Amino acid sequence: MTTRHDPFAPTLPPPPPTLLIWLLIAVYLLAGLAGHDPWRGDDARHFGPILGMVRDGHWLVPHLAGDPFLDFGPLYYWVGASLTTVLGIVLPLHDAARLASGLLAAIAIALTADAARRMHGDRAHAPALLLIIATLGLVVHVHETQPMVAVMTAQAVTLWGMARSLKPGLRGALVAGLGVGLACLANGLSAVLMTAPLLLLLPTLMARLTAALTAVGVAALWLVPMAIQAPDALGQWLAQSLSASTPHLAKFGDTAELLGLLGWFVWPMWPIAGWALWRERRYLGCRAWQIVGVSIVLALLVTSLTGGLRPAGFLPLLLPMAMAAAAGVTTLRRGAANAFDWFGGMTFAAFALLLWTAWSAMVFDWPPGLSRHLAKVTPNFSLESVAWPSILGILLCLGWATLVANTRRSPYRGAQNSAAGMTMLWCLAVILLQPWFDYSKSHTPAVSALRSALATHPAECVSGLGLSPSLSVSLDYLAGIRPHAVADKRCPLILIVGTEVRDMGEPVWRFERGGGNRREVLSLYARTD
Repeated sequence: MTTRHDPFAPTLPPPPPTLLIWLLIAVYLLAGLAGHDPWRGDDARHFGPILGMVRDGHWLVPHLAGDPFLDFGPLYYWVGASLTTVLGIVLPLHDAARLASGLLAAIAIALTADAARRMHGDRAHAPALLLIIATLGLVVHVHETQPMVAVMTAQAVTLWGMARSLKPGLRGALVAGLGVGLACLANGLSAVLMTAPLLLLLPTLMARLTAALTAVGVAALWLVPMAIQAPDALGQWLAQSLSASTPHLAKFGDTAELLGLLGWFVWPMWPIAGWALWRERRYLGCRAWQIVGVSIVLALLVTSLTGGLRPAGFLPLLLPMAMAAAAGVTTLRRGAANAFDWFGGMTFAAFALLLWTAWSAMVFDWPPGLSRHLAKVTPNFSLESVAWPSILGILLCLGWATLVANTRRSPYRGAQNSAAGMTMLWCLAVILLQPWFDYSKSHTPAVSALRSALATHPAECVSGLGLSPSLSVSLDYLAGIRPHAVADKRCPLILIVGTEVRDMGEPVWRFERGGGNRREVLSLYARTD
C-alpha cells in the first residue's frame, strides 16, 4: 500500500460490492454496442479490415476494401475478426465485430483496477472501476469499432505487470513485457513509446531483460511473418508508424482547443488525480508512484505531440490517470467530496434534460427552433416508436434519481454516482436517440439506392472520386462494390461524392440526403472519356 494512512481519520465504510460495480460496467459497455449499422467515420472505417479478414482471408496484412490498410497494427482487427467468426452466425457481422471494443475495454478496466489495488491498497480498487466508466472521453469510443481500445488494453497489461513486479519474482516482468509486445501489435511505435520506458522501472536487470525479450518475442509473432511474406507491406507499416510517432508542434497552434479537449476528455479524473499527487508529493519517489507518474507523463507526451487533434487519440491518458485518481477518492476533504458528488449529479441531470429536449423536438416539434434544425439536418426522419422508448426512458431516469437519493454518504459516493450517472445518460441516449443517429450516420440508404441504380445500369466496374474510407467499406460490405481509382478508364461509370461536378453532363443517378454538415450527396456518371 503506497498511500499514507491517516491515524486520525474515521474508519472508512466498505466500498460498493464489486459484483454490483461489474453489473453496472456490463450495462455501460453493452448498451448501444450492437443493433445499428456501421456509422460513418471510425466505426465503418475500422470495420473494413475486420471484414477483409473474415471474407477475404487477409489475416496477416489488414486490408480495407481490397487495399492494404496499415494505419494500425492487427491486434484489434484480429480480436474483432475472431469474434465475428464465432458470433457471425447469430449476429450481423458489424455487430459481432464491434463487440471487440466491449471485450477489450472490460479487460483494460479489470487490469487497471487490480493494478491500482496492488499499488495503493484495497480501497483503490472500487474507485478505479467507477472512475473509468464515469469519464466523459471514454463513452463514445468504447461503443464504436475503435482500434485505440486495443492500445488501452495493451497499456493496462503493461501497468498490471508493473504492479505485480512490486513483489519479488519475474512474473510481473513477463506480464509487462507481454503488454509492450501487444502495444506494438496494437499501434506500432506510438504505443511502444507509451509503454516500453516503464520497463526501466523494473527492480532488477534480469527483470528488465526478461520483459524486453518477452516484448520482442510477442511483436515478432507478427513482424517476422510479415517480413517473410509481405516485406513491402511491412516497410510501409514501419514508415507510417514512424511518421505517426514523430513529435510535432502542430497541435499547439490552437493551445486553447487542445487544453479544452484534455479538460473535458479526462473529466472528472484529472482534478482528483491532481489532489492525489499533491497529497502524496513526499512519497512520489517510491516505485509504485514512479510507475503511475511516468505512465501519465508518457501518455500525455505521446498523445499531445504526435498524431492529429482527435479525441480518440487521447484514450491512452485515461488508464494511468485513473490509477492516480483512485488513490485520491478516499482522501478527499469533505467539502471537495460533496462538491464532486453534487456537481456530478447536477451535470448528468442537465445532460439528461437535454436528451429529453431533443426527443421532444422530434416527437412534439418543441422547442420549435431545435425542431426546425433537426428537420434541416435530417429531413424526412420520424421516430417509428414513441411509447416504449418514453416509458423506458422515464423508468431509467427515476431509477437513477432513486439510486442517487438513497446512496449513503461515504468517500465512494461521488465516484459511484458519477459512474451511475454516465451509465444512465448513455442508456438514455441509446433508448431515445439511437434511431436518429442510425439514420443520420449510416451509409446504408445511399448504398442501397446505388445498388438498385446499378441493377438498371449494369457495369463491370465503377470508379470512385472523393470516397471516404467509411463509405468505401459500406459499399464493399453492403453491395459488394469496390470502386477502382478514378484514373482507371476501363470502368464505364464513376461515382463522385459532393456537389461540385463539371463537364460530366447529367448524372445517371443521384442521391441527396440531410443538410448542413450532415449533407450527403452521391452522383453516378457515365464516363465521357
